[in-house]
Amino acid sequence: MRLDHISILNFKNIAEAEIDFCEGVNCLVGANGMGKSNMLEAVYYLSMTRSFLRLPDTEVMRHGSQAMMVRGDYTTDSGRNEQVSIGYSPERRKVLRRGGKEYRRMSAHIGTLPVVLVSPQDHFLITGSPEERRRLMDTVISQADAAYLSQLIRYNKALQQRNSLLRQGLSDPLLTESLEIQMEDAATAIFKARQNLVEALREPFCRYYAAIAGAGEQPGMLYESVMAHKTLRKAFDDSRRRDSALGHTSEGIHRDDLALQLDRHDLRRLGSQGQMKTYTIALRMAVFEYLHSQCGISPLLLLDDIFDKLDAARVQNIMQVVSDSDVFGQIFITDTGREHIDTILDNVPGQHLLLGVESGRYTILKSSRRP
Repeated sequence: MRLDHISILNFKNIAEAEIDFCEGVNCLVGANGMGKSNMLEAVYYLSMTRSFLRLPDTEVMRHGSQAMMVRGDYTTDSGRNEQVSIGYSPERRKVLRRGGKEYRRMSAHIGTLPVVLVSPQDHFLITGSPEERRRLMDTVISQADAAYLSQLIRYNKALQQRNSLLRQGLSDPLLTESLEIQMEDAATAIFKARQNLVEALREPFCRYYAAIAGAGEQPGMLYESVMAHKTLRKAFDDSRRRDSALGHTSEGIHRDDLALQLDRHDLRRLGSQGQMKTYTIALRMAVFEYLHSQCGISPLLLLDDIFDKLDAARVQNIMQVVSDSDVFGQIFITDTGREHIDTILDNVPGQHLLLGVESGRYTILKSSRRP
């Protein structure tokens, strides 16, 4: 899949933009705060219907404007043309259209245009709370399996209701049992999907890590869940007294985590900044392979400021990996300087486009696009 054209109106610092992208490597160069990442966020917004920084739409819309719009023209792997648009204004709800037809539910769009983003915020996958790592698993699986998102919504809704009963100190055995049955059914599907994801990611993740860092380091990840040891019903029974005292559900799929390791040690405690960045980049590349195989669609790959905090050898290895157009297809890369970008473009066999970015405006600096 590729994004041929994007139209933007009042998205963050982008007042207005019309850009034709190439089918290969698209690079954006400029100083910090000029709008490089905002362009990638607009591309992500078209796929996931939300900001990758998890900002509310009121903060994504350009300050002082009355409405926002992002529209993308795509070509699928089968050669079919697709147009997707998202519009928002404070007076109206957000509207998402595909082929001119409005979606009734935003969630129905997830997975139609798969996307993988590598960004500076990825360090929170390692240093942040378990919620960050659960969100990674949920975002990836939801793009590949629409039923998963439905199960996740079902589980979280029942969880909120159970927590509400606990906070109020209400004892309603029939309602509690009904909620726990719903949660267990959904949790079983969620657990299996997360377990399968981690297993599917393990080989390509280690392969990409070795390609970037060399063979001297051994990365690993372990999926941690209460359901690896007992059923959710048993977990509820074991924690019922504690939950009543705490006023919330202390055991369940909403407490799952990924243990991220390097040489069998906690990466968060012992990993350098370069090792952490290498880890998250390799993980995202493994996610790309997973989505490609599961969706049957080549995702868009967004690489935001990936060269920061990496030594020259790892930068060179990343450039060799992403230059393999047979694997990654259309790529979007941002950087503050042209050194790395020019090296990539000089070695990319296919088409490329280099855009200069200044205050939300985009200028073509270099292009090998075919007429």
